[in-house]
Parts: sequence; structure tokens; C-alpha cells
Amino acid sequence: MTYVKYFQYFCIVNPTEYIQLRAFARNDGGYLAVLWIISFACIILGMKVPFLGTLGTTFAFLSPFFVYRRIQSFRDHVREGVLKYWDGYVYSMSMFFYAALLLAVVQYAYFAFMDKGAFFSTSLEQARQILIAGNYPEKEINAAIEEYRSMRPIDWALYFMSMNIIIGGIVSIFIAIFTRKKNKKKTI
Repeated sequence: MTYVKYFQYFCIVNPTEYIQLRAFARNDGGYLAVLWIISFACIILGMKVPFLGTLGTTFAFLSPFFVYRRIQSFRDHVREGVLKYWDGYVYSMSMFFYAALLLAVVQYAYFAFMDKGAFFSTSLEQARQILIAGNYPEKEINAAIEEYRSMRPIDWALYFMSMNIIIGGIVSIFIAIFTRKKNKKKTI
């Protein structure tokens, strides 16, 4: 396989297809953001009702399957059953990026204006208890917790956004493998 054929096999060669792919990815990224926002809300409410915390975590773990289904739908209905690996990766990564961006805005608004530190105080105290039970030095635990308490809401939102993008990039590798389909040979 020559370099040009290799490039065409893995990469998007038509600018119109790329624009189309990004537009659909933005739309589906919005749907993924709604799923993540519901998950985030369930996790927050799960501090008082444990079932909702479990439900929120389940929604978060189901998001790769949601992304897989949306890319599969794009491939079958828009691209007529053909999707290259790189197209699938860009689509998936774009979905995770847009969803992470929207979730970060919601998280910042929540942490800055609604939470007033309650979520992190509870979470850090739970983490402290777990670490103390694991025989970690209490002096180091307290120093780490104080470091986390000094973070601003924007820091937390950006931290969660970057983690979502990194995890999305890793998961996108596998989603793209499972959603790719080669050109079908036309029979006359």
C-alpha cells in the first residue's frame, strides 16, 4: 500500500465530509453533555440518597456505549454504512470534547454559585476516612486535603473537563475500531 492510499484509508480527504462530521459530532456531543449533566446531578443528589449516586455513576459508565451507538447511527444513516477509522476517532473525540466543555460550564456554575463547598467538604472527608482506614500517615492526608480545599471552582471545573477529554481520547481509540467499516464492493 502506497503512502497516499494509506493516508486516504485512515484520513478524511473530503472537506465537506469533515464539516459534516464535525456538525453531527457537535449535535451528538450536546446529547452526551445532557447525559453527563444528569449523571452529575445524580451524583450530587447521591450524597443524600445513595441510590441516585449509583445511578449517576452508572450513567457515566454507559456514556461510551452511547457514543458508540451515535457513531454507528451516523455511519449507517449519513455515511451509507462506510466509516474510516480516523473519521470514527475524530467523531468520538469531538463528541467527548463538546460534552466535556458543556459539562464544565455547568459544573463551574454549580460549584461557584450553588454548592458553596459542601460537595468537596463531604467528598474530602469521606476520602480522609478511607485513607486513615488504609493506614496512611494522617499528617500527609491533612496536607493533601488542605491543598484540595484551596482550589477554586474554576480549577475544579477545568480539572474535571481535562480528565473527561483525556478519558474520552483513550476510549475513542476503541470506539473507532468497533465503528469503522470499509467500502463495500459494488456488484452489478
